[in-house]
Amino acid sequence: MPEPGRTSPAPAAPHGTPHPSAGLEWWYLNGHLRADDGREHHWMVLIVRHEALHHRDTEPGYGCAVVCTGDAGTVSGTWVTPGWHQMLRDMVDGDRAVDPRVRQAMQEVLAEGVPLPDRLLDSPVRSCDTALDISLTGLVALRADEDGSYSLSFRGAGHPHLELLLVPRKPSRPQFNERGHVPGRFSDGADELTTRLIPRLDALGTVTTVHGEQVTMQGQAWFEHTWGGAWVRAERRAGIGDRCWEWAGVQLDNGWDISAGYSNVRDAGTGARHSEARSVTVSAPDGSVRHCEMVWSPLREWTSAATLDTFPTAVRLQIPEFDFDLEVTAPPAGHEIRTILNGRGWWESPATVTGTMGGVPVQGQAFLQTFPGSTVADIEQYTRRAYTIAREEAAAVYPTRPGDDLSALTGTEDGPALDEATRRRLHDLLVQPVHHLLDVPGRAWRPYAALAVLCLFGIDPEAYRPLAAAPELLHTASMIIDDIQDDSLLRRGRAPVHKLIGTSAAITTGTTAYFAFGPVLERIPQSDPATMLRVHRIFLRALRAGHAGQALDLAGHRETFDHAVATGDNHRLLEQIRTAHRLKTGVPVRCIAEAAAVLAGATEAQIQAVGHYFEAVGTAYQISDDVADLDGVSTAEDRRQDRTPKVPAEDLRNGEVTYPVAHAITLLNPTDRGRLRDALYLQTPAGAARAATLITHSGALTACLAETREMIDQAWTILGPLLPPTQHKAMINALGWYAAQRIPDQASPAPEQHAR
Repeated sequence: MPEPGRTSPAPAAPHGTPHPSAGLEWWYLNGHLRADDGREHHWMVLIVRHEALHHRDTEPGYGCAVVCTGDAGTVSGTWVTPGWHQMLRDMVDGDRAVDPRVRQAMQEVLAEGVPLPDRLLDSPVRSCDTALDISLTGLVALRADEDGSYSLSFRGAGHPHLELLLVPRKPSRPQFNERGHVPGRFSDGADELTTRLIPRLDALGTVTTVHGEQVTMQGQAWFEHTWGGAWVRAERRAGIGDRCWEWAGVQLDNGWDISAGYSNVRDAGTGARHSEARSVTVSAPDGSVRHCEMVWSPLREWTSAATLDTFPTAVRLQIPEFDFDLEVTAPPAGHEIRTILNGRGWWESPATVTGTMGGVPVQGQAFLQTFPGSTVADIEQYTRRAYTIAREEAAAVYPTRPGDDLSALTGTEDGPALDEATRRRLHDLLVQPVHHLLDVPGRAWRPYAALAVLCLFGIDPEAYRPLAAAPELLHTASMIIDDIQDDSLLRRGRAPVHKLIGTSAAITTGTTAYFAFGPVLERIPQSDPATMLRVHRIFLRALRAGHAGQALDLAGHRETFDHAVATGDNHRLLEQIRTAHRLKTGVPVRCIAEAAAVLAGATEAQIQAVGHYFEAVGTAYQISDDVADLDGVSTAEDRRQDRTPKVPAEDLRNGEVTYPVAHAITLLNPTDRGRLRDALYLQTPAGAARAATLITHSGALTACLAETREMIDQAWTILGPLLPPTQHKAMINALGWYAAQRIPDQASPAPEQHAR
């Protein structure tokens, strides 16, 4: 084994000494404790300070995050001072990298107060510029004692209390490289940081449980101190990415300690990573260190139903220079801290370590941490993340492998089990055709809404993950049937199901999928029978309304359209199409939201308001879908990848009277109204192109946009005041604006280009 490298010189001041001129500074500590009776307690405390954005002489903002894991499970909490809250408001106001709909909605939520689950800490902060002595009064205090030890106390309501003495067993060293340098994300380099750590301290003190029992414990601790330039600014232009990292702080039983970090800057729009760095600081039992290369390989991941962020929960850590081959294994789920401290939240959990060093087995403990990117540059790209959860949960009813259990899908839970040959046949007939569409990621805003509504009312959605599958399966069923009735040629960039297996078989496949919500609902936590009956009735109502809307669509609106063309009066026509859209899409989306609100225990006023709002969202989405039909319902990202989800102007080619057609009636002169009617009735690509040109130049798209925005805003005036300030409140508000404003980037030229 090679000798440890050259050690760094001693710091000018004791470890943890504040740097009051730094724009950003944090003190991060964690530890593993054990009582004489064998009980264990794992803890993490973070204290962070950030300068004010507009006036540096203004009081800085402070934040605190705490995680405690013991016999009673895991409890986490986050607190911010008024200064931190103001800093966030200033940051959001000037952040041009964020989807403008999300930015506006978040501005409104921050104006209401500190978003839950964060709590406002309005008591004074006491700190010293020359020595580590910081206290967020009544919550947490960290002090450097004259003998070189540290005192840490935490007393948060509803959390175990900590009173600990921390005695260093190794010296403070730079982390990750010889200078402890952490690059920033801004081109001027002013947000670079310096970081140092004490990788091992003895910890002794008491843990007071939430029930008031005081337990003496001892063990080991970890202490990191980081400072440098401010990491957020009053203005950020589009294209400036998020600083992200995955990290493990490892303490092995043989006295070796490891700080391993994989960092990168992630483009908020594309997800591309750059400025990647993988570095490790290895501390020998004698305290000497070496900074060297490593291999960091995630072994298992988990996607949060609340934030849609994905975290590695087990990683393989290889350090060739020391012949380390370790697995760091955290709990598989549920250790996300949801907070505005870093945007949406991060993963922080204790972990176990097993592996080898030079071929000799080793073991130990660790903390595993992941800071993901938090910028929502495009809300549609963000909600697409819910697809992963929806598809995973749908697999319980629609398994991917032929021969797997199909009792839930086929209603054969009781009685003789289906033999393997029958299961394989049914997989080909009922399952695989659904996966033909389900396996292509959609926008997934319906599954996202189901999970987000739970969060609106303070319910952790993790146990309700299967709920994400219900709207996605309902939507897939409707697409299969809708494509048959419209004789569609393309769906999600693929041939529609009926073109693959035939119309009769596709009808059976789609109809079966309509009722898949039943076995899905059996997999969520079961409330009292009356509540579950109400939820089932809500989903059945969604089916009835959706079919009624489809019936109106099939019947068409030609008679009313002809009257509108002749008279120039489009009021009846708009109302008729709006009703079809409301029944076909608005009410089913309403039912999804209402079911989630009922399961969350919302009040009747809240249930009705959230239902009314999502009915408006669904209706607005269907109207904007009519607009997007002019471009094949494609986005800028679709065009960059040369991907066409649907045939452009398909509705117009089929002679359908859409919402933009209805609005164009009053905006065109009598001659052009007749031309629009004649072009529509041709039911050809050329006719669709001419109709699209008339519609676009009439200003009908702007009229659709104005109407859908008003529809969303009116519904929000009812729902908004009934909700406490949360990040999900902002996202749901922004989702409504997205549904109303989903107009393609190049609506007008697309039909004629494709027609040629």
